Amino acid sequence: MKNLKELRQKKKITQIRLSIAAEVSQETISAYESGKALPSADTLIKLADFLDTSVDYLLDRTDNSTPLNLKRTNSSDELVQIFNKLNDNQKKDVLWYCKNIKSRDE
Repeated sequence: MKNLKELRQKKKITQIRLSIAAEVSQETISAYESGKALPSADTLIKLADFLDTSVDYLLDRTDNSTPLNLKRTNSSDELVQIFNKLNDNQKKDVLWYCKNIKSRDE
């Protein structure tokens, strides 16, 4: 996981700070960076989120460090993300509004 070490150093993050964010020991981060161990899926996600990158980049499967969520963002993706954060009443209001706009324009 050479990209893990390079990205951590580029962002000026210590192994200790990264270990706290990933909820593992500093020794474990060192083992990841040296290739002696691989993180679990949950830990990979925590590392990618904290470092603002993709899991594939951390696993050295791509040279592009841009997170996947930034690559694929479009207005419908953004709408879904916002919608998912609403409470049930707010969701009902949004659905009502969308249905009215659609029927108005038909």
